[in-house]
Parts: sequence; C-alpha cells; structure tokens
Amino acid sequence: MRKTITRRNEFNRLCEQAGLTHQEVTVLLSLSDRTIARYAAGIGKPGALALRVLKEAARSVATGPRPVSFRFIDLFAGIGGLRIGFQGIGGHCVFTSEWDSNAQKTYGLNFRDNHALAGDIREYAEQPELIPEHDVLLAGFPCQPFSIAGLSKKNALRRPHGFPCDTQGT
Repeated sequence: MRKTITRRNEFNRLCEQAGLTHQEVTVLLSLSDRTIARYAAGIGKPGALALRVLKEAARSVATGPRPVSFRFIDLFAGIGGLRIGFQGIGGHCVFTSEWDSNAQKTYGLNFRDNHALAGDIREYAEQPELIPEHDVLLAGFPCQPFSIAGLSKKNALRRPHGFPCDTQGT
C-alpha cells in the first residue's frame, strides 16, 4: 500500500501559525477570496510582500508583539524605505506624510498601518499639534534630482542636476 504524503504549502503553514482564517487573510492582504483560495490550494504563489506580512503575523503570535523602544514619524515618506530600517530596530511609526498619490498607494500596500497617510505636510503648519508625539523624525531625501534615471537626459540637454537644479530637490 502506498502512503500519500501531503505537504502543507508555506501559505497555509503561515496562516495556521498566525492563527488566521482565510477570510482574515483576505482582509489582511487586501486580496480577493478567489486568490486566497488559490494560494491555499497550492495554485500560484503569494508575492514576497504577502509572505512577509504573514510571517510577521506568525512571529507576533509566537513571540508576542515586538517591544517598541521609540516612536517616529515618517515625512516625505515615498514608498517607505526609511521606515523599514527604523521598524527593524524597534521603532513604531505613528504618523506618515507623503504628497504623491502613487507613492501613497504603494506605501499603503507596503504598510498596513495603525494610521491613515497624511498628504502634504504643509497642511499641518497651522496646527502642528495634530502630529502625534514622537522621539524621532524621519524625512526622506529628495531622490529625483539625484537619481541616475534622469541624469543622462539632463546631461544631454546641458541642464543642471543634483544640488544645482533649481526645480527639483528644493
């Protein structure tokens, strides 16, 4: 008689470790019921971000929530690159500001958060008390004038880039 060995796929294993039903995972990952059912059946593989979110949920159940050693705000946040490092050393993000709508969408997918994303930080100039108390202020560096993506074009057109550029990174 032949034994059938059923391997649990990584998706199901992480859901089980996190104590999440497939319906809860649908909400957590902002995916359709159909997509979650496919992953559970071993058809298709979740992306790296989905797996990271599930691993974090499973880790939180196993070890309890990570202790927060400081609170920070993330200004000019882009898609959240600075935040990753500060969360990794025990920080908790309490406020995020990013004016670009596409960057906001990506940030929102990268960090399913405890707070809504604020738009332009200048809207808080008159009421800075609306920004939560924090220990560290992160401010993303303006990347457009320093990115290699537009450098050859600007050089070819003999336009300034980097700090000499008057329109970007000011």
